[in-house]
Amino acid sequence: MGIKKHVFIALFLMVLTLSGCAHLYKTQIHDVVYLSDAQFDKSADGVEDLHVKGVGGKSYVVNQQHLKNLLAVKKKVVSKPGESMLIALVDSDLHTILLLSHDEKNYVAMSFNFLNIFGDDEETLAAAMAHQYVHVVVGDNADIQDSREIKYFVTKEIVSTGVSVFTTAAGGYGAGAAIDEVKRVQDEGIEERVNPLGIQWLADAGYSPCGYLKMKYVMEKNSTVSSALTYLFTHPGIDDRVKLSKQYLKENNLECHDQMLIPPSGIVLKSGYLQQ
Repeated sequence: MGIKKHVFIALFLMVLTLSGCAHLYKTQIHDVVYLSDAQFDKSADGVEDLHVKGVGGKSYVVNQQHLKNLLAVKKKVVSKPGESMLIALVDSDLHTILLLSHDEKNYVAMSFNFLNIFGDDEETLAAAMAHQYVHVVVGDNADIQDSREIKYFVTKEIVSTGVSVFTTAAGGYGAGAAIDEVKRVQDEGIEERVNPLGIQWLADAGYSPCGYLKMKYVMEKNSTVSSALTYLFTHPGIDDRVKLSKQYLKENNLECHDQMLIPPSGIVLKSGYLQQ
């Protein structure tokens, strides 16, 4: 009985630790720049770079072409008249796009790494940003996603560890794998609802879904690069989006051009941390 008591205490402490992690990849975010409508309006002419401060006090620069494309997507991809997406940029080691919650508002956020790879192509930015924006509008916002990830990590660690202690290590592994499968099915169900809407919103905004094909192409060409362009770090389904995109293109007699969006080795930074 004493062993079980110690195990339960250890599991309880694990719950507290994991609950503080939320989305584990968010621990890789060093700073965040929440872009305001006023900042976009001030730079609407698109002739100068935008100099901004992160919440951590660091200085960053957003390339004028990147800013112009972000603003264009922000204006065109709307859920309903009078509303527009909020945009944030993150100083992160990962090449990713995600949702962040700030002051009870949801922001479509992307790393400066991601912006420096795809920021010159408005169509690709639109594809990435529209998908995230749909998540917000259908109710799968940043807070909901964080809560889901916390429950997943905590449940997996608690169950797999508990089973390993009271049965076998193999049993713990099997329990963890079963929980992974449940999460995979859950994530796929969410993406199946969001993916078609994302493509429809692109079409409504005047974009083709070719951006998904470009992202997939770049990811495959850089699959051996460290951090491997983890665009869909917590949002699986890029293959499904590519499939739906090809179907849409075929049905509408459209083709994709200029898919050779391959960043050079050693990307020259255009947006990001401003050295003092």
